[in-house]
Amino acid sequence: MLVLGFVGACSGAHESRHEHTSTAAAPLSNAPRLNVPVLLSLTIDELGQQIGHSRPVPLNFRDPTLPPLQQKGEHVDSTAWFEYRGLNMVVTYDHRSRAVKDLLVVGGNEDELMQRCQLQLGKSEYLVLPVFQRERPTKLMGLRVLALNTR
Repeated sequence: MLVLGFVGACSGAHESRHEHTSTAAAPLSNAPRLNVPVLLSLTIDELGQQIGHSRPVPLNFRDPTLPPLQQKGEHVDSTAWFEYRGLNMVVTYDHRSRAVKDLLVVGGNEDELMQRCQLQLGKSEYLVLPVFQRERPTKLMGLRVLALNTR
């Protein structure tokens, strides 16, 4: 599976030792929040009803985890781009069932994304994995959230 290379890299792994030991940033009290774990249980159509219409993924957007799948000849399912109150997400879904497979929340601040998306590490319902930029592998591109339950 494509995510194996990312396991264990979340929760501050990309931060320097000094940053990791500093106190946590103040909560983002005014930042809009989105319950991403709930979105994983929806279809792409239901997700659109909850957060607004999707748009095509921008042509210049490159998910660094897709090339290995494409090289193996695996089919890459449908994707859609959503923007909700300043949060940008690429949602992958099954074209036939319309079920959401995963979400990639785009952003460079892991703590802020975790708070705004109401995510917690170690939950049995989903897995949070960091995705790093392909051209700059030490710079965070965002967080991929995978549903662990089967439909």
